[in-house]
Amino acid sequence: MRTAVLIALVVAGSCVPAFAADPPKGPSLADLMKQPANRAAWYAMFAGETPPQWVDDYGKTLDGPPTPSIAVEANGETYTLGFTCKPNECGDNQLFVLFSPSGAKAWGLLQTGNEKKWFGAPDKNVQDAILSSID
Repeated sequence: MRTAVLIALVVAGSCVPAFAADPPKGPSLADLMKQPANRAAWYAMFAGETPPQWVDDYGKTLDGPPTPSIAVEANGETYTLGFTCKPNECGDNQLFVLFSPSGAKAWGLLQTGNEKKWFGAPDKNVQDAILSSID
């Protein structure tokens, strides 16, 4: 009986560090886009720009991979970084979107092959925050 209790305690204790080590996962970009402030920031980010058709389609349908967002530290605050990609061509067509803590502002990095294009006029701190989070 003592052996069974001891084994149960060891097994239970070994599960806690593994759970605590997992980084917290946030909502997908589609879920973030359902919030009015984030949605408005998305459209403002692309104002005066012509993103690829698949990005425009994503903004309308929110149909993309359900990848969890992550928290990103920049300028002493916590931002939210979401991700989507072109259906069936994800490897060479990726979009990373960083939302400000309030959701009032968004900046994007579109990677098409080896090319990078920025949206929303991010400053160097915001660019570095995105780049360091995706490397």
